[in-house]
Amino acid sequence: MPDTAFSSPLPSPNISIPSPNLSPTTKSSDEHPPTPRPVRVLCLHGYSSNGILLEKHLQPIRSRLPQSWEWHYIDGDYPVPLSTSPPGEHSCRSYYPTPDAHHIDEAHSQVHLYTLLNGLGYDIILGFGQGAALAASILLHEQRDWQIGESEFKLGVFFSSTIPYAKCLQAGYNARHVFGIEGETPEVVRDRPTDVPGEMLPTEEQNCFRCQEHETVWEEDFNVVKRVDKDGVVWRAETRLCMSLEGHEGCSGARKTDKIVVVDKGERTFYQMFHPDVEEARIQIPTVHIHGRNDPWRVQGRALMRMCDEDKVQYAIHEGGHEIPGWGEDLDDVVEAIREGLKEAGIPLEDDE
Repeated sequence: MPDTAFSSPLPSPNISIPSPNLSPTTKSSDEHPPTPRPVRVLCLHGYSSNGILLEKHLQPIRSRLPQSWEWHYIDGDYPVPLSTSPPGEHSCRSYYPTPDAHHIDEAHSQVHLYTLLNGLGYDIILGFGQGAALAASILLHEQRDWQIGESEFKLGVFFSSTIPYAKCLQAGYNARHVFGIEGETPEVVRDRPTDVPGEMLPTEEQNCFRCQEHETVWEEDFNVVKRVDKDGVVWRAETRLCMSLEGHEGCSGARKTDKIVVVDKGERTFYQMFHPDVEEARIQIPTVHIHGRNDPWRVQGRALMRMCDEDKVQYAIHEGGHEIPGWGEDLDDVVEAIREGLKEAGIPLEDDE
Protein backbone atom coordinates (compact mmCIF):
# COMPACT_ATOMS: atom_id res chain seq x y z
CA MET A 1 0.00 0.00 0.00
CA PRO A 2 1.45 3.40 -0.87
CA ASP A 3 2.28 5.94 1.76
CA THR A 4 -0.71 7.92 2.98
CA ALA A 5 -0.39 11.67 2.82
CA PHE A 6 0.32 13.62 5.92
CA SER A 7 0.57 17.28 6.81
CA SER A 8 3.69 18.61 8.45
CA PRO A 9 3.71 22.20 9.68
CA LEU A 10 7.29 22.69 8.54
CA PRO A 11 9.21 19.98 6.64
CA SER A 12 12.93 19.80 7.25
CA PRO A 13 14.34 22.20 4.67
CA ASN A 14 17.30 21.52 2.43
CA ILE A 15 19.35 24.69 2.60
CA SER A 16 22.54 25.61 0.76
CA ILE A 17 24.28 28.40 2.66
CA PRO A 18 27.89 29.52 2.13
CA SER A 19 30.31 28.97 5.01
CA PRO A 20 30.00 31.82 7.50
CA ASN A 21 32.72 34.38 8.05
CA LEU A 22 33.97 33.66 11.56
CA SER A 23 36.20 36.74 11.85
CA PRO A 24 35.43 39.14 14.73
CA THR A 25 32.57 41.49 14.02
CA THR A 26 32.87 45.25 14.17
CA LYS A 27 30.16 47.56 15.37
CA SER A 28 28.55 49.45 12.54
CA SER A 29 29.56 53.06 12.08
CA ASP A 30 29.94 55.57 9.30
CA GLU A 31 33.40 54.13 8.62
CA HIS A 32 32.23 50.52 8.83
CA PRO A 33 28.69 50.14 7.47
CA PRO A 34 26.99 46.80 8.12
CA THR A 35 27.63 44.14 5.50
CA PRO A 36 24.48 43.55 3.42
CA ARG A 37 23.04 40.08 3.71
CA PRO A 38 23.47 37.66 0.79
CA VAL A 39 20.79 37.32 -1.85
CA ARG A 40 18.35 34.60 -0.75
CA VAL A 41 16.51 32.30 -3.15
CA LEU A 42 13.40 30.34 -2.13
CA CYS A 43 13.13 27.19 -4.27
CA LEU A 44 9.99 25.08 -4.84
CA HIS A 45 10.38 21.69 -6.52
CA GLY A 46 8.15 20.02 -9.08
CA TYR A 47 5.46 17.38 -8.59
CA SER A 48 6.93 14.01 -7.60
CA SER A 49 10.30 15.53 -6.73
CA ASN A 50 12.01 17.06 -3.69
CA GLY A 51 14.45 19.77 -2.69
CA ILE A 52 17.56 17.62 -3.06
CA LEU A 53 16.70 16.72 -6.65
CA LEU A 54 15.89 20.32 -7.53
CA GLU A 55 19.20 21.44 -6.02
CA LYS A 56 21.01 18.90 -8.19
CA HIS A 57 19.27 20.03 -11.38
CA LEU A 58 19.92 23.70 -10.63
CA GLN A 59 23.64 23.20 -9.98
CA PRO A 60 24.82 24.12 -13.54
CA ILE A 61 22.81 27.36 -13.32
CA ARG A 62 23.95 28.10 -9.78
CA SER A 63 27.59 27.73 -10.83
CA ARG A 64 27.16 30.78 -13.09
CA LEU A 65 25.57 32.97 -10.44
CA PRO A 66 27.18 34.64 -7.40
CA GLN A 67 28.50 32.03 -5.00
CA SER A 68 27.54 34.06 -1.92
CA TRP A 69 23.83 33.49 -2.53
CA GLU A 70 21.78 31.37 -0.15
CA TRP A 71 19.48 28.77 -1.71
CA HIS A 72 16.65 27.40 0.43
CA TYR A 73 14.61 24.36 -0.69
CA ILE A 74 11.22 23.44 0.78
CA ASP A 75 9.99 19.84 0.49
CA GLY A 76 6.27 19.45 -0.15
CA ASP A 77 4.07 18.04 2.60
CA TYR A 78 2.58 15.22 0.50
CA PRO A 79 4.33 11.97 -0.46
CA VAL A 80 3.52 10.97 -4.03
CA PRO A 81 2.12 7.44 -4.55
CA LEU A 82 3.31 5.20 -7.37
CA SER A 83 6.68 6.91 -7.58
CA THR A 84 9.78 4.81 -8.14
CA SER A 85 11.72 6.34 -5.27
CA PRO A 86 11.80 4.48 -1.94
CA PRO A 87 9.79 5.88 0.98
CA GLY A 88 11.68 8.06 3.39
CA GLU A 89 12.85 11.58 4.02
CA HIS A 90 13.92 12.19 0.42
CA SER A 91 11.13 10.42 -1.45
CA CYS A 92 9.11 12.07 -4.22
CA ARG A 93 6.75 14.68 -2.87
CA SER A 94 4.27 17.40 -3.84
CA TYR A 95 2.92 20.60 -2.30
CA TYR A 96 -0.64 19.52 -3.02
CA PRO A 97 -2.09 16.23 -4.31
CA THR A 98 -4.71 18.05 -6.38
CA PRO A 99 -5.05 21.84 -6.95
CA ASP A 100 -8.40 22.44 -5.25
CA ALA A 101 -8.78 25.63 -3.22
CA HIS A 102 -8.30 23.87 0.12
CA HIS A 103 -4.98 22.28 -0.84
CA ILE A 104 -3.74 25.47 -2.52
CA ASP A 105 -4.47 27.35 0.71
CA GLU A 106 -2.51 24.72 2.65
CA ALA A 107 0.44 25.07 0.27
CA HIS A 108 0.40 28.87 0.60
CA SER A 109 0.44 28.50 4.38
CA GLN A 110 3.39 26.11 4.25
CA VAL A 111 5.48 28.56 2.22
CA HIS A 112 4.47 31.61 4.26
CA LEU A 113 5.22 29.83 7.54
CA TYR A 114 8.64 28.81 6.25
CA THR A 115 9.54 32.37 5.21
CA LEU A 116 8.23 33.75 8.49
CA LEU A 117 10.26 31.39 10.66
CA ASN A 118 13.43 31.89 8.62
CA GLY A 119 13.18 35.67 8.71
CA LEU A 120 15.29 38.23 6.85
CA GLY A 121 13.18 37.90 3.72
CA TYR A 122 13.81 36.40 0.30
CA ASP A 123 14.79 38.20 -2.89
CA ILE A 124 13.89 35.52 -5.44
CA ILE A 125 11.16 32.89 -5.55
CA LEU A 126 11.99 30.08 -7.98
CA GLY A 127 9.96 27.03 -8.92
CA PHE A 128 9.80 24.12 -11.32
CA GLY A 129 6.53 22.62 -12.58
CA GLN A 130 4.07 22.49 -9.69
CA GLY A 131 6.48 24.57 -7.61
CA ALA A 132 6.48 27.29 -10.28
CA ALA A 133 2.67 27.26 -10.36
CA LEU A 134 2.57 27.57 -6.57
CA ALA A 135 5.04 30.46 -6.67
CA ALA A 136 2.91 32.20 -9.30
CA SER A 137 -0.25 31.61 -7.25
CA ILE A 138 1.38 33.23 -4.21
CA LEU A 139 2.47 36.26 -6.26
CA LEU A 140 -0.95 36.62 -7.89
CA HIS A 141 -2.68 36.50 -4.52
CA GLU A 142 -0.32 39.21 -3.26
CA GLN A 143 -1.73 41.53 -5.90
CA ARG A 144 -5.29 40.23 -5.87
CA ASP A 145 -5.95 39.99 -2.15
CA TRP A 146 -3.70 42.64 -0.68
CA GLN A 147 -3.38 44.99 -3.68
CA ILE A 148 0.10 45.87 -2.52
CA GLY A 149 2.54 47.84 -4.60
CA GLU A 150 5.60 45.85 -3.57
CA SER A 151 5.97 42.10 -3.22
CA GLU A 152 7.91 40.25 -0.56
CA PHE A 153 10.05 39.08 -3.48
CA LYS A 154 12.01 41.04 -6.09
CA LEU A 155 12.08 38.40 -8.86
CA GLY A 156 10.12 35.30 -9.87
CA VAL A 157 11.76 32.51 -11.89
CA PHE A 158 9.45 29.89 -13.38
CA PHE A 159 10.80 26.68 -14.95
CA SER A 160 8.24 24.63 -16.94
CA SER A 161 5.35 26.13 -15.02
CA THR A 162 1.88 24.67 -15.13
CA ILE A 163 -1.16 26.93 -14.78
CA PRO A 164 -1.58 28.30 -11.23
CA TYR A 165 -4.74 27.75 -9.17
CA ALA A 166 -6.32 30.06 -6.59
CA LYS A 167 -7.04 29.48 -2.92
CA CYS A 168 -10.19 31.63 -2.99
CA LEU A 169 -13.46 30.96 -4.79
CA GLN A 170 -13.91 34.31 -6.53
CA ALA A 171 -10.93 34.00 -8.85
CA GLY A 172 -10.27 32.56 -12.27
CA TYR A 173 -12.33 29.86 -13.95
CA ASN A 174 -14.56 27.45 -12.06
CA ALA A 175 -12.75 24.33 -13.28
CA ARG A 176 -14.60 21.67 -11.30
CA HIS A 177 -15.73 19.92 -14.49
CA VAL A 178 -12.11 19.64 -15.63
CA PHE A 179 -11.59 17.33 -12.67
CA GLY A 180 -14.69 15.28 -13.37
CA ILE A 181 -16.94 16.89 -10.75
CA GLU A 182 -20.45 16.84 -12.15
CA GLY A 183 -23.85 17.99 -10.97
CA GLU A 184 -25.29 21.35 -10.02
CA THR A 185 -22.78 24.15 -9.50
CA PRO A 186 -22.72 25.39 -5.88
CA GLU A 187 -24.00 28.93 -5.46
CA VAL A 188 -20.69 30.26 -4.11
CA VAL A 189 -19.01 29.78 -7.50
CA ARG A 190 -22.03 30.10 -9.76
CA ASP A 191 -20.92 33.51 -11.05
CA ARG A 192 -17.49 32.26 -12.13
CA PRO A 193 -17.01 31.38 -15.83
CA THR A 194 -16.66 27.70 -16.66
CA ASP A 195 -15.62 27.82 -20.33
CA VAL A 196 -11.99 26.86 -19.67
CA PRO A 197 -9.99 27.24 -22.92
CA GLY A 198 -9.38 23.92 -24.63
CA GLU A 199 -5.61 24.26 -24.49
CA MET A 200 -5.83 24.32 -20.68
CA LEU A 201 -7.47 20.90 -20.52
CA PRO A 202 -5.30 17.90 -19.57
CA THR A 203 -3.95 15.60 -22.25
CA GLU A 204 -2.62 12.05 -22.09
CA GLU A 205 0.89 13.51 -21.92
CA GLN A 206 0.18 15.43 -18.77
CA ASN A 207 0.02 13.70 -15.47
CA CYS A 208 -0.63 16.03 -12.62
CA PHE A 209 -4.16 15.19 -11.52
CA ARG A 210 -4.00 12.95 -8.49
CA CYS A 211 -6.11 12.89 -5.40
CA GLN A 212 -4.68 10.91 -2.50
CA GLU A 213 -4.92 11.86 1.14
CA HIS A 214 -5.87 10.33 4.45
CA GLU A 215 -6.74 6.62 4.06
CA THR A 216 -6.44 5.36 0.50
CA VAL A 217 -7.34 1.86 -0.65
CA TRP A 218 -5.84 0.68 -3.93
CA GLU A 219 -7.63 -2.01 -5.94
CA GLU A 220 -5.47 -4.83 -7.25
CA ASP A 221 -5.63 -3.70 -10.88
CA PHE A 222 -4.90 -0.03 -10.01
CA ASN A 223 -7.88 1.05 -12.10
CA VAL A 224 -9.94 2.38 -9.20
CA VAL A 225 -9.00 4.38 -6.14
CA LYS A 226 -11.28 4.71 -3.14
CA ARG A 227 -10.42 7.46 -0.68
CA VAL A 228 -12.00 7.98 2.73
CA ASP A 229 -11.40 11.52 3.95
CA LYS A 230 -11.21 12.70 7.56
CA ASP A 231 -14.98 13.35 7.60
CA GLY A 232 -15.76 9.79 6.56
CA VAL A 233 -16.84 10.79 3.06
CA VAL A 234 -15.98 8.16 0.47
CA TRP A 235 -14.50 9.53 -2.75
CA ARG A 236 -13.86 7.44 -5.84
CA ALA A 237 -11.51 8.16 -8.68
CA GLU A 238 -10.62 6.30 -11.84
CA THR A 239 -7.08 6.24 -13.14
CA ARG A 240 -5.89 6.59 -16.71
CA LEU A 241 -2.40 5.62 -17.73
CA CYS A 242 -0.21 8.49 -18.82
CA MET A 243 1.64 7.43 -21.95
CA SER A 244 4.49 9.91 -21.50
CA LEU A 245 7.76 8.23 -20.54
CA GLU A 246 9.32 11.56 -19.61
CA GLY A 247 7.68 11.17 -16.24
CA HIS A 248 8.18 13.64 -13.45
CA GLU A 249 11.33 15.32 -12.27
CA GLY A 250 13.15 12.93 -10.00
CA CYS A 251 11.52 9.69 -11.13
CA SER A 252 13.24 7.25 -13.45
CA GLY A 253 10.37 6.94 -15.92
CA ALA A 254 10.74 3.16 -15.82
CA ARG A 255 7.15 2.85 -14.69
CA LYS A 256 4.28 4.69 -16.37
CA THR A 257 2.53 6.66 -13.67
CA ASP A 258 -1.18 7.12 -13.29
CA LYS A 259 -3.32 10.19 -13.71
CA ILE A 260 -6.32 10.30 -11.42
CA VAL A 261 -9.46 12.22 -12.32
CA VAL A 262 -11.75 12.79 -9.35
CA VAL A 263 -15.34 11.63 -9.81
CA ASP A 264 -17.56 12.56 -6.88
CA LYS A 265 -20.37 14.82 -5.72
CA GLY A 266 -17.80 17.49 -4.93
CA GLU A 267 -20.07 19.77 -2.92
CA ARG A 268 -17.13 20.99 -0.86
CA THR A 269 -14.41 20.81 -3.49
CA PHE A 270 -13.55 23.78 -5.70
CA TYR A 271 -10.99 24.22 -8.45
CA GLN A 272 -10.36 27.87 -9.38
CA MET A 273 -7.96 28.13 -12.32
CA PHE A 274 -6.12 31.43 -12.71
CA HIS A 275 -6.19 32.55 -16.35
CA PRO A 276 -5.47 35.92 -18.00
CA ASP A 277 -8.80 35.91 -19.85
CA VAL A 278 -10.81 36.11 -16.62
CA GLU A 279 -8.35 37.36 -14.00
CA GLU A 280 -7.37 41.02 -13.69
CA ALA A 281 -4.51 40.56 -11.22
CA ARG A 282 -1.01 40.70 -12.68
CA ILE A 283 2.33 39.82 -11.11
CA GLN A 284 4.12 43.16 -10.82
CA ILE A 285 7.68 42.09 -10.07
CA PRO A 286 10.10 41.08 -12.86
CA THR A 287 9.71 37.45 -13.93
CA VAL A 288 11.72 34.90 -15.91
CA HIS A 289 9.89 32.12 -17.79
CA ILE A 290 11.73 29.04 -19.06
CA HIS A 291 10.15 26.21 -21.05
CA GLY A 292 11.25 23.36 -23.27
CA ARG A 293 10.17 23.34 -26.89
CA ASN A 294 8.82 19.81 -26.34
CA ASP A 295 7.25 20.46 -22.94
CA PRO A 296 3.56 19.40 -22.99
CA TRP A 297 2.90 22.12 -20.37
CA ARG A 298 4.34 24.92 -22.48
CA VAL A 299 0.93 26.35 -23.42
CA GLN A 300 0.10 26.73 -19.73
CA GLY A 301 3.40 28.50 -19.16
CA ARG A 302 2.53 30.99 -21.90
CA ALA A 303 -0.78 31.70 -20.17
CA LEU A 304 1.15 32.44 -16.97
CA MET A 305 3.34 34.91 -18.86
CA ARG A 306 0.22 36.87 -19.76
CA MET A 307 -0.54 37.23 -16.05
CA CYS A 308 2.75 39.07 -15.50
CA ASP A 309 3.76 42.66 -16.21
CA GLU A 310 4.68 42.36 -19.89
CA ASP A 311 7.35 45.05 -19.57
CA LYS A 312 9.20 42.99 -16.94
CA VAL A 313 9.10 39.53 -18.55
CA GLN A 314 12.19 37.59 -19.65
CA TYR A 315 11.70 34.36 -21.61
CA ALA A 316 13.94 31.50 -22.69
CA ILE A 317 13.03 28.36 -24.59
CA HIS A 318 15.29 25.32 -24.76
CA GLU A 319 15.23 22.26 -26.99
CA GLY A 320 14.21 19.80 -24.28
CA GLY A 321 10.94 18.91 -22.60
CA HIS A 322 9.69 19.20 -19.01
CA GLU A 323 13.14 19.67 -17.52
CA ILE A 324 15.83 22.11 -16.43
CA PRO A 325 18.61 22.33 -19.06
CA GLY A 326 22.11 21.72 -17.77
CA TRP A 327 24.53 22.18 -20.65
CA GLY A 328 25.31 23.77 -24.01
CA GLU A 329 23.51 26.65 -25.67
CA ASP A 330 20.30 25.86 -23.79
CA LEU A 331 22.07 26.49 -20.49
CA ASP A 332 23.62 29.69 -21.88
CA ASP A 333 20.20 31.00 -22.93
CA VAL A 334 18.62 30.19 -19.57
CA VAL A 335 21.40 31.87 -17.60
CA GLU A 336 21.22 34.94 -19.83
CA ALA A 337 17.45 35.24 -19.27
CA ILE A 338 17.94 34.95 -15.51
CA ARG A 339 20.71 37.57 -15.56
CA GLU A 340 18.45 39.96 -17.47
CA GLY A 341 15.75 39.38 -14.88
CA LEU A 342 18.23 40.11 -12.10
CA LYS A 343 19.15 43.40 -13.74
CA GLU A 344 15.47 44.35 -14.05
CA ALA A 345 14.96 43.50 -10.38
CA GLY A 346 18.04 45.41 -9.22
CA ILE A 347 19.67 42.31 -7.73
CA PRO A 348 23.52 42.33 -7.80
CA LEU A 349 25.00 40.10 -10.47
CA GLU A 350 28.42 39.75 -8.91
CA ASP A 351 29.75 38.95 -5.45
CA ASP A 352 31.01 41.94 -3.51
CA GLU A 353 34.75 42.14 -3.30
